[in-house]
Amino acid sequence: MSEGSISLENNKALARQLTELLDRGDEAGLKALLAPNFISHFAGLPQPLNREMYLQVNKSAKAAFNDLRRTVEDLIAEGDQVVLRITARGTHTGPFQGFEPTGKLTKISGIAIRRIKDEKIVEEWVVNDQLGLLQQLGIIKIHTPAEQSK
Repeated sequence: MSEGSISLENNKALARQLTELLDRGDEAGLKALLAPNFISHFAGLPQPLNREMYLQVNKSAKAAFNDLRRTVEDLIAEGDQVVLRITARGTHTGPFQGFEPTGKLTKISGIAIRRIKDEKIVEEWVVNDQLGLLQQLGIIKIHTPAEQSK
């Protein structure tokens, strides 16, 4: 294996590790893996999240979906970036974005791109299926083409 291949495999392992730490809610592990100047760009948010804001968002997600688990479906590395296609599953057991718990089991997909430097994750771009989540929670209803023609 060449040095570049080892580096890509190491980056993939670090990107996967972040997903595992998020699932466990391991704040100490997250702080060790995320660079102090870490920035996360979440689609739909008005501004990027710094490391502390990112940790707070994860705490809120774990409080709203206490059994939240992410499965890495695909993992692709190139240069200093790793792309993950993730499926997240969880039961809505706590308040979420102003909505009371529904008890509903949810499943959404997302894509994360994580940039790694010096064995730390320094930046991330995330797109999750928020519309699908809101539909599953019964917060919004999207009509199918068949329903719209009635």
